[in-house]
Amino acid sequence: MMRGVAQSTAGTRWTNGIVPYVMSTAFTAQQQTLITGAMRNIERLTVISGRKCVQFRPKIATDRYSILIKTGSGCSSHVGQNTGWTGQLQLTLQVSTTPQSSHCMYERTIMHELLHTLGFNHEHQRSDRDSFLTINYANIQNSYVFAFDKLTSANSDNQGTPYDYNSIMHYGRKAFSSNGQPTMVPKNPTATIGVKTTLSPIDIQEIQKFYQCK
Repeated sequence: MMRGVAQSTAGTRWTNGIVPYVMSTAFTAQQQTLITGAMRNIERLTVISGRKCVQFRPKIATDRYSILIKTGSGCSSHVGQNTGWTGQLQLTLQVSTTPQSSHCMYERTIMHELLHTLGFNHEHQRSDRDSFLTINYANIQNSYVFAFDKLTSANSDNQGTPYDYNSIMHYGRKAFSSNGQPTMVPKNPTATIGVKTTLSPIDIQEIQKFYQCK
């Protein structure tokens, strides 16, 4: 069951909003600072009534679940705590090997992946997305069509929040394009998607709702 762009099953919500993590030593000190800086920004932006709504901290011995933040191919994360998962939860961030190579070491990208870790899926997968977007399947790379799957009202709950073109969880117009043409087009002609560098007000509201912060 999805909640807005978030999972709604109890096991997906991190206990007390605390996400223990293990940081791979393959990251440079500068890269580790960038990653922890993205964590601090999410914590700061979601504070409510002077208290942290969510918190990322290094794993300690008593933590049952944690996320391993590692280098690898592409940018990806498990979605939520997933208590039914028997393996190590992972967040993967590709680092640049040459000045021209693609990588994930941007604060926006790291925050996006950390929201996956918190239990959130992509905004453009909402059950009501067809009222706000046109998906051009003919332009999507075959191996990434799954990333445009739409949730249904049977397995999703939009939390009463409006569709958010400004969400940090929204793909851009040409995401995973096979031919340089748009893979999705907003039905609002003035909307921009996939360009925001921080959490939107609705992103913040959804995190606070999902983690029942007051």
